[in-house]
Amino acid sequence: MKLKLSLLSTSLLAALSYQAVADESRTAAPLETIEVTGDFQTESLQTLSASASVMGEVEMTHRGASYLDELLNSTANVNFTAGASRGRFVQIRGVGLRSQFVDPITPSVGMLVDGINYSGLGGSALLFDIDQVTLYRGPQGTRFGADAMGGIIDLQSHAPTQDTALKLRVGAGNYNSYEAGLAAGTGLTDNTAARVSLYQRGSDGYVDNLYLNKPTQDQQERLARFKLNSQLTDTLTVSLAVHHIDIDNGYDGFTLDNTRNSVANQPGKDTQNSDAFALSALYTGLSAFDVEVQGTGLQADTEYSYDEDWTCHDATQPQLCAAGLHPDHYVSFDKYLRDHERGSLEVKLKDKQGDWVVGAYAQRRDVDLTRQYTWLNTDFRSSYDVSSQALFGQKVTHLNEQTRLITGLRVERYDSEYTDTNGFTIDQDETMMGGKLALEYQVVPRTMIYTSLSRGYKVGGANGEALAKAKDEGFNIPASAFSFEPEYLWNAEFGVKGQSEDKKHTLAVTAFYMEREDMQLKQWQIDGVQFAGFISNAGKGENYGLEIEGQRLITDRLTLNYSLGYLDTKIEDFITTSGDNVDGREQAQAPKYQYAFAADYSILENLVVTLGLEGKDDYFFSDSHNEQAPSQNLINASVSYYGEQWSLTAWGRNLADRDVPVRGFYFGNDPRDGYTAQNYVQYGEPRVFGLTFTYDL
Repeated sequence: MKLKLSLLSTSLLAALSYQAVADESRTAAPLETIEVTGDFQTESLQTLSASASVMGEVEMTHRGASYLDELLNSTANVNFTAGASRGRFVQIRGVGLRSQFVDPITPSVGMLVDGINYSGLGGSALLFDIDQVTLYRGPQGTRFGADAMGGIIDLQSHAPTQDTALKLRVGAGNYNSYEAGLAAGTGLTDNTAARVSLYQRGSDGYVDNLYLNKPTQDQQERLARFKLNSQLTDTLTVSLAVHHIDIDNGYDGFTLDNTRNSVANQPGKDTQNSDAFALSALYTGLSAFDVEVQGTGLQADTEYSYDEDWTCHDATQPQLCAAGLHPDHYVSFDKYLRDHERGSLEVKLKDKQGDWVVGAYAQRRDVDLTRQYTWLNTDFRSSYDVSSQALFGQKVTHLNEQTRLITGLRVERYDSEYTDTNGFTIDQDETMMGGKLALEYQVVPRTMIYTSLSRGYKVGGANGEALAKAKDEGFNIPASAFSFEPEYLWNAEFGVKGQSEDKKHTLAVTAFYMEREDMQLKQWQIDGVQFAGFISNAGKGENYGLEIEGQRLITDRLTLNYSLGYLDTKIEDFITTSGDNVDGREQAQAPKYQYAFAADYSILENLVVTLGLEGKDDYFFSDSHNEQAPSQNLINASVSYYGEQWSLTAWGRNLADRDVPVRGFYFGNDPRDGYTAQNYVQYGEPRVFGLTFTYDL
């Protein structure tokens, strides 16, 4: 592997200097031990042979975070893309999707909430009553399969306990934002406990529609969760999680002058109405192994729509509607209505000592699309049905007291069928393999080094829009673009994880090299104001870099949390259907560096001030054009007062009020300049601040 020597040296130097971290003069309490379940078993984050980040309720409260994208800037080598009301698409180490329009997609970064697979449904990532968010970088091929080629984000809400629990959260902020949440749990019987949580949030959003004189990127989000744990017998435990999510957000993110002042006469929507469940059972009555079974189901209706011309067409408002009244104006609206149905069943046999696991997995996904578009004579409809079956296993071999060898393998069979109203039908089937080989060495009880090789994969698919537009003389789309092949990703890592002797400094350093085979890239062709987007395979891609994350208890009053990421990426062997050669160019959504520092200072025993600074390098918006997002440096802060069972937090993000693009396109959309191609961007949140009260019993 072509892992850069400098990266390896940095990791080794970090390991060698690590023992000097302890400062015996400190008397404050040690840092908390964080547990995750990345390798099929619960273990300390410091013993996991993978690069991972964990965010808990303290981080969420100090950032005023109600949704996942409000946390992601604090983690190394993680980026996100909007193009909707929220940051719906996540990229890890430069791997991840950036949008979805006509054609079905398979996410490169998966998302689980209470064990339910919400991959591709970004509106599900609301954070109220979430106990822990764990982000795993790199392919998780053995455990999660095709949805986790680039990594996975695992959200776990609070589990019910026998103790009576009550949480109340209310908050308000600028842009008329508010939130209200209630969670309660208790024991129903001696062996059964339940917890329910209800949450609602609203905001005017960050766009002013001058023509309609009202907020049109507003957010209205509701959430209900129910969890039940029951110890039916001494050897049988059953758990149930039920979710209902109702997202009714506006979408009006782009303007011709790249401001937050829209004049669209028909703004769009970004909605999700979903119901889901996960039912699991753990049987421990056998002498050789435990049996764990989980079934999940999900049904979701989504709408993604937008005013494609971004203008109004009112002759009584010639100043506001100047572009729309141009002699060559066009009027266009695009709406995508999707019906998602998913179901899965997984059976695992687990060694009682945690040394091995074998299992089988089956799932079904059906997505029906109705597209209502100005330029279509009739509605476009498509159906995409996918079934998959997998066998997987992982073995931990103890070579000696300090050394473990982890071997994992997953074999997965995919069958898919795509049909649409253009008469396009394609059946695909693939058998793919992923896995992990890792060697862990416990140098001392508090420090581990590891090296690993893992393989992830992502299924191929159909480009129905490419077939439809290929019939149009304005496009030059070859038959080879009607479908695309699976992508495979090899990931080699070397990591150092440890904690100082006094347990006041925790550090993790990871160097990685990834090679992407048959890399899937989105490309576009444009004919006037008509677009054709489709996925193609490049020869390969190369991604390598470094991640450093840690927490340092500097004094009994001051704690520093930090993360640093370095990422170098390259596209290899790819020429677009328009003839553009992008060989050697950086991949999209892959800033070379990212950083985040947050200092918590206890002014008094119950008064904490947090000051954070985070930023990232510039990066390409897309693989199909060369426009870039500028580098960014953001300031966050909070002040929290803690009572015996309550807290009050004043928080702010992006306090310098920087305009941060979260999506960019390059095309012509303004009739006043003859539809000359230029860069159009959607901005993320400006300066936001608020006050949050939490009562926790």
